[in-house]
Amino acid sequence: MDPTESNWLILYLQLRLDFSLPKQEGEVWTTSKKIYSYLQPTGIIYGHPIELPKEIKIDFSQWPVKERLEVIFLESLISAYLFENDIEVDNIDSLHNAVKEIVDFYESTFPEYLKKGIFEPKAKNDEQQLERILRKRITVKPEWNAEFWRGFFHNILLFLDVIVFVEFNKAKKANKKFDTKSRIIELQQNIIQLLSVIINLDEEKNSNNANFLGFFIDSTILDKKEKDKARDTITHPEIEKIFEFLSNSPWIIKKYYLELAILSIWADNHVKLAEKDFIDNLSKKLDIKDLDFEESTYAVESFVLLHWQQVHYLQSKQNYLILSKRITRRMLAISKKYGNQIKLEIEENKELVELLKLSQKRPLSIEEKEMVRSQLIDVLKTVPVFVILALPMAFLTVPILMKILPKNLFPSSFDPNRLTSPMGKNYIEE
Repeated sequence: MDPTESNWLILYLQLRLDFSLPKQEGEVWTTSKKIYSYLQPTGIIYGHPIELPKEIKIDFSQWPVKERLEVIFLESLISAYLFENDIEVDNIDSLHNAVKEIVDFYESTFPEYLKKGIFEPKAKNDEQQLERILRKRITVKPEWNAEFWRGFFHNILLFLDVIVFVEFNKAKKANKKFDTKSRIIELQQNIIQLLSVIINLDEEKNSNNANFLGFFIDSTILDKKEKDKARDTITHPEIEKIFEFLSNSPWIIKKYYLELAILSIWADNHVKLAEKDFIDNLSKKLDIKDLDFEESTYAVESFVLLHWQQVHYLQSKQNYLILSKRITRRMLAISKKYGNQIKLEIEENKELVELLKLSQKRPLSIEEKEMVRSQLIDVLKTVPVFVILALPMAFLTVPILMKILPKNLFPSSFDPNRLTSPMGKNYIEE
């Protein structure tokens, strides 16, 4: 499969047949949370799509950036359709139907994307039509990675397409009229409101970031009059308007806007009191509990930690060691909330308990330590937060895990220093 050549999409669908969506059941797994959990690790929610969901075992590391983004975006739309309609893919027809629905969505929203260019061949099927749509929808400019706000706005609007596509699909099933373009405009206008409020919280960075917010406004689908009005919003944002909009919005939109707010404030490393107060106020207005806020902040930080080398525009803003310590503290706070559940999981894991006991008698081998690491990560995966969000696997060394999991969750005589040091000395990083 070569996404730079025509008909790559049909080949992707054929490869896609070999991979299934994760099966998640229980009250926690609404359709929105399934979509969020599946797509959050890809980075598309943060305007920086980096990788396909882990379930899709296709190596595209050597593909050009634009083509990688097209495939990630395609998978985002396909999976949203499959989750919304509770479809288990067992034949190619299910994927063809998803493609048809996506083409219908864009025909309703951006009919200009379906028009044939002067030198373009006529699309013979929905797959070729969707290739054309994706090519026109995805824009890549290398300089956008150079500074935070340009990187932040780099294709950030793509996730709005996913949200509105799901709403479009629901309305279609219910035989209701739904103006997709107006809905996207509404969502874009409220993102401008939100970001305008945030950049006005800090006068020092207001001027520079206002310029980049203007760049964002230019990338929206607003008409000239609406864009001029949006530019006025930069200096005169309506806080209560964004609060009212979000309080009446579905969960996935609340989650999306909250994480955009956290990322935009957090990216400058130093969070000022006014910014903290705004996030706290936003959380209260949205009826977001403290743990939910921790989850969203963890989601943002773990994504950046997982993809430190790829997220170029954040490297100059965040110190990796500071970030790693911060996410460790955050994971500790979350694990404390689920202490009883984690303790029970540890006690029921006989292999893990035996290894922990053994570590108190002699240094564990490299292989045994890796078994402990693997088992402890499996324990963390039972925590609802860490089920929904991606765990930064490579980051979770045994010493880090000993920091994340409170000592009182282990047997009373357990000394974590004896597990983490081959000579019984404490070498857990401070």
